[in-house]
Amino acid sequence: MVNYRLKSKILEVVDNQLNMNDPKCTRRTLNRLMDLGFEEEIAKQMIATVLTEEIYFIMKKQDPFNEKRYEKKLALLPDYLDGIEEREYNDDAMPVSLGPSVGRNDPCPCGSGKKYKKCCGK
Repeated sequence: MVNYRLKSKILEVVDNQLNMNDPKCTRRTLNRLMDLGFEEEIAKQMIATVLTEEIYFIMKKQDPFNEKRYEKKLALLPDYLDGIEEREYNDDAMPVSLGPSVGRNDPCPCGSGKKYKKCCGK
């Protein structure tokens, strides 16, 4: 599932980084990826993937932006993306929390008091 609004905003951040040349590693990475034969838009999407992961770490740990960590991940592109779904995440990475499953006739977990099928399950 793709959130197109979020995707466009993240790509806008990448464009801003490129226009302001801050951090400089973003421009270097874009040029390197284009030299490897990737189209500009695809290269920007690769950078946006790394940026999204960096934003996640910033929000989860309440740490300031770490340019060295960001630059290190950008330097690994495009190979960094090959294993992103297969990578084993530890507690500091992106955990997947499925939570308990809700049956269609169970009360909705949002607290509305309605059945799940008549509320959030639509």
